[in-house]
Amino acid sequence: GNVAVDKAYAEQVRSQSVTQMSSEKEVVNLTSFSKKSKRTENFNEDWKFYLGDASNTESLSFDDSQWKGVNLPHDYSIHQEFSTSMEAESGYLPGGIGWYRKHFSLTQDMKDKEFRLDFDGVYMDATVWVNGMLLGSHPYGYTPFSFNLTKHLKFDGTDNVVTVKVNHQTPSSRWYSGSGIYRDVKLQIMNKVHVDLNGVKIETPELATNKDDVKVNIKVKLVNALTENKNVKIKAKIFKKGNEAEVIGNAELENKALNTKAVSDVLLNLTAKSPKLWDTENPNLYTVRVEVLEGDKVLDTYDSDYGFRWFTADKDKGTFLNGKPIKLKGVCMHHDQGALGAAAYKRATERQVEILKDMGCNSIRVTHNPASQVLIDICNEKGILLIEEMFDGWMHPKN
Repeated sequence: GNVAVDKAYAEQVRSQSVTQMSSEKEVVNLTSFSKKSKRTENFNEDWKFYLGDASNTESLSFDDSQWKGVNLPHDYSIHQEFSTSMEAESGYLPGGIGWYRKHFSLTQDMKDKEFRLDFDGVYMDATVWVNGMLLGSHPYGYTPFSFNLTKHLKFDGTDNVVTVKVNHQTPSSRWYSGSGIYRDVKLQIMNKVHVDLNGVKIETPELATNKDDVKVNIKVKLVNALTENKNVKIKAKIFKKGNEAEVIGNAELENKALNTKAVSDVLLNLTAKSPKLWDTENPNLYTVRVEVLEGDKVLDTYDSDYGFRWFTADKDKGTFLNGKPIKLKGVCMHHDQGALGAAAYKRATERQVEILKDMGCNSIRVTHNPASQVLIDICNEKGILLIEEMFDGWMHPKN
């Protein structure tokens, strides 16, 4: 359905979004990123925002200099006026169409890189362009999605522009959803040979029976975006998170052949020596680092947080974590931050989890959608079990 606000009010909000906090066009220079070893760059700062529909907004030449300057995460519902014409379940706040644009420049020395833009969540019905070229759409508001930007980018020092249209037609939920790019955005800057999106899976199938010499299987998906075949070496190591000197396992695979323009599966096996187990009282975390090398040159480094733990459940005896009985003492928690709206601010989320820990909670059921990566990371660090949902309905629509 259409957003239920009268035309005069909608025009007032649109006018405010143009005139309030408007600034000159921000240009973010990424040249220095090519000198860094890490592949993930925070892409949250210096966006432009406009509330309301507009035409030709995705064009590279569109003038957004009078748009409002915002940083992500951002919720544009919480900044609008409450209205009794809205519904209670959405907090009496409207959604509507919102536009985001971000400028950045690249130089010639970066033209041999691969670029991917990762959205952790946009509510909802997001459509994404770069330099006027349509990348695609993602309708669901609570799941991550990504686009490869490489073939549409310019490397001459002039502007590249990412444009995102958000179309939140209320009512869409039976709780407050918020609107906009309300979770983090990351830019991946990679060599042509690299670990794929979500390309590392870590398994410890025998942990319950051998906690001293732990068999670890690391499954890796490698991308070769070059126009030629490539032979690479893959290394893996596990160390205490925050302390690279405390290594508990290593593995190496020599001379792996990667076909051109293809994704290849690699399996690394290693033994982790006496890892400290993760539980709700002692949330011990390790970093699993996968490196891709050509000779001695590191082409890619991919880190994953990992906690060694296992679960069992019995209909008569209950649930066990690491072989010890555990009761789930938790809450069902929606994603919003009250007066802050739906924006997934790290510190606000961390504060929530700290309060719950102080109350004696050891678990959170995410209600009713997949969690932000921010919440997942904090729960891993604080010792909170997370029960993730996908949807709260499947066969029957709400509203």
